[in-house]
Amino acid sequence: MARRAPDALKDVIRDFRREQLVDTARRLFGERGTTDVSMDEIAAEAGVARSTVYVYFANRDELLRACVQSMYDRLQDTIGLVVDDAATPVARLRGLILGVLERIDESPAFFRLAMATQSTTTAAGSEAVGGALMMIGLDMIRVLEDLVVAGIATGDFRADLQPERAVVLVGQQIYGALSVRAGEPDPIPAPEAAEEICSFVCRGLGA
Repeated sequence: MARRAPDALKDVIRDFRREQLVDTARRLFGERGTTDVSMDEIAAEAGVARSTVYVYFANRDELLRACVQSMYDRLQDTIGLVVDDAATPVARLRGLILGVLERIDESPAFFRLAMATQSTTTAAGSEAVGGALMMIGLDMIRVLEDLVVAGIATGDFRADLQPERAVVLVGQQIYGALSVRAGEPDPIPAPEAAEEICSFVCRGLGA
């Protein structure tokens, strides 16, 4: 049975409002450099009643987790578009790095805050952020494992590589590059940075 038009419209409005709250919260968290932003402030900035925020999120930790999850979802959408299984492993790696850089560039202040919060056990929301970031990390590991194994099979990467160790080292390089970029006031264009990082990484993986 087809969904009635009014119900479909309500769904659209609900999704839009939720995304608006997440975007507003992510911006405020990043601008303030802290997760200690009240639900009242977020509601006021989004132009909605305080009660509206609680319709979508039970508390600030849940909203914070949604902010991290939204960043992850956008990253996954980008990876799906730019990482083509038919491309060479090197091209896929470059696409992966570019996708990550572009998503970080959307909200570098929030990314810096997420990293700082994750490493501070006493920070408000650290558990919420840590859990979401752990899932992001695990998913990135799976993507990199596929890339490394494919590269070894095609001869693009060294045959003597240990895939598990190679993934750790590549992940460290990408993470370090992201951390540095998020703190740069005027970073170089993402495509140029992706090429630079990919070339550096591939010198260590190359056959």
